[in-house]
Amino acid sequence: MEEKLRQKLRSLEIKARQLADNRLVGEWKSNVLGQGLEFRDLRDYVPGDDIRRLDWKATARTGKPQLRQFQEERQQTIHLGLDLSASMDFGDKLQYSRELLTLIGWTAVLQKDRFALTGFTDKIEFSRSPSRGEAQLWSSLQDIFSHETQSKKTSFKSLWRHFFQILNHKSTVIVISDFYGDPDLPSLKALAQRHDLWIIHITDPREFAQGGLVNLMDSETGEKKWVDTSQKKENHRMGFMSEEERIRFSLEIRRGGGWYAHFPVTRDPFSGLMEFLKTRERLLHV
Repeated sequence: MEEKLRQKLRSLEIKARQLADNRLVGEWKSNVLGQGLEFRDLRDYVPGDDIRRLDWKATARTGKPQLRQFQEERQQTIHLGLDLSASMDFGDKLQYSRELLTLIGWTAVLQKDRFALTGFTDKIEFSRSPSRGEAQLWSSLQDIFSHETQSKKTSFKSLWRHFFQILNHKSTVIVISDFYGDPDLPSLKALAQRHDLWIIHITDPREFAQGGLVNLMDSETGEKKWVDTSQKKENHRMGFMSEEERIRFSLEIRRGGGWYAHFPVTRDPFSGLMEFLKTRERLLHV
């Protein structure tokens, strides 16, 4: 990684410190903390204890009722998914997504949270296991900037299947994508029921011509065609999501139990995250 780029990414640490110190990040964690408990030790059962915590194997071994004791996990695990398909190369979407992911990664480092990174197209391009610390962040960023994708296409089925396979405990799952194509809403909603799912939707205003005929090339298939961008059917066929469809998409995610945030590349990533966390806090306390 070039030193100039490394310095730019490190500069995001300053913004991340403001995020990590903000009470809203407590709300980020609170939806997961308390759900994950790690085993501490056993003790003798006392009348009045919750019998659901009895350890039957230990009870059989010792001949005395044994109760499992737990302690709350103080750190959560954050799973980051980044779309690396060809449609993300349009305009500033991929670069913006990298910076946003870096900001979230620095925040996880400062909170001492474990985090993992998955790069995907229509397949899992790479997957880094959860770990803590700055070394994990730089290794993840190296993956992002140096990886040569095997596919140009997007399919969310492989990503959702990957998360279903690897996630055994409730985690925060953050997916950054332009959601070009079918997001596979049924699987997305099923994942949101089990985990704290954030959908971060990246758009570039230059994608959306304001009506008329435009000669466009589908970056994922290479197909070129003249498109009347005033026609919703044509936009949908080319993979575009109109503002009306985007709002409907966001509502479907919220109904399914997930969180949705829209990040046009013209928006400052830090202020966008702060606004999202404020909205999330308000909705959690409705």
